[in-house]
Amino acid sequence: MAIENEMSRKISDCNIERHSTRVVVWDLPTAIECGNKFNVKFGVKCSNECRPNAWVLEVHDTDGNKLASATLSDEVWPDTAALYYTEVELTAPDSEGLHAWEAKVPVTDQDIPHGECVASFNVRVVATPECVLTVEAIDRETKSPVEGARVVVHPYRTFTDEHGLAQVRVPKGEYRLFVSGKNYFPFRSDNEVKADMTVRAELTLDQELSDEDVYT
Repeated sequence: MAIENEMSRKISDCNIERHSTRVVVWDLPTAIECGNKFNVKFGVKCSNECRPNAWVLEVHDTDGNKLASATLSDEVWPDTAALYYTEVELTAPDSEGLHAWEAKVPVTDQDIPHGECVASFNVRVVATPECVLTVEAIDRETKSPVEGARVVVHPYRTFTDEHGLAQVRVPKGEYRLFVSGKNYFPFRSDNEVKADMTVRAELTLDQELSDEDVYT
């Protein structure tokens, strides 16, 4: 009878459906200089909201080489439901370009089995910056600084401070600058950066038309 019970338990275990899991990636820098270290956060969530039992997350490069691994925390990321996370330090490749990497948690065969989960993400590697591009965002009418304006000099992104200023370190070259703020029309400027330079972005307020404007 004991042997039959043991066999029944093993058969039952074999029929247990693996829980599905997924990986999310955030806080990935928009651009990293060649050979520089950077940190990325990873989260894993089980479809049944299981707590991770020493789950290990691995990061692999384009060729499948394992670059790093880390054990997931038993703590849930704030304001989420059962998203367990870890932070991993990585090193950018020595070659410029867009590198496709993967984060994955292998199959687990612990008390409750879980399937493998994989998430792809891109690491953009750039040359060492040589120049500082300063952007000054101001309101065209009032000449007051615009705080929190989004500054994009592909692939670099940042926001202006309370003085309407933002700085982006870039290699020498030609760039298209975009500056956009809440309730403002976007500003665009094409520039060739050969040395440190400043661009003044005068933003025009996007005023919605009133009924009087439409019918007069």
